[in-house]
Amino acid sequence: MKISEFTKQKSLLNELSLNYSNKMILKILRSKKICDQSLIGRSTFYSHFLDKYDLLEKIVKQYASDFKIEIEQRFVSMEDGKVANAIELVTDKMIKNKLEISTLLAVHEVTADLRKEFEQILFRTCLAYLKQQMSSSSIALEYLAELYAANSMMSIHWVLKNGKDANIILFLDQMQEYIFNQLRS
Repeated sequence: MKISEFTKQKSLLNELSLNYSNKMILKILRSKKICDQSLIGRSTFYSHFLDKYDLLEKIVKQYASDFKIEIEQRFVSMEDGKVANAIELVTDKMIKNKLEISTLLAVHEVTADLRKEFEQILFRTCLAYLKQQMSSSSIALEYLAELYAANSMMSIHWVLKNGKDANIILFLDQMQEYIFNQLRS
């Protein structure tokens, strides 16, 4: 997908989320309304998207792809001992796109569910890291990966609602370090 296309999609979503309740966006909107709100013609809309669900799916895929890269970089930074910096970078990106991400996290369609995508990315990335780093553990690695994903999602929701908090970033860093150090010992 071209950058300009993603920018258009973000613009469409931004317009929509400013005017409608997050959970009601897809239920009440028609493609014509999306076009009117975004000041584009229907032919332009349909040259890029099959329908409103296709628009949503493409936006979710792009956000999930970007998030996956950020989370993978976060786990690489753990080896350098810079977890707090990585958490802060992810937090800053969340805040930058707060409106769009908040909207997408509240919409749950079969082919486009950002919350589910984020949870799976967090779980899989953490599990891969744990399997690579831990030769044996008395605690199931899958459990730890699910715990990590749940804590991360709670942190994302907190940041989107309340903004960035240096104390929470430090706490997340210390909590993760404590858990992973206990596994190594």
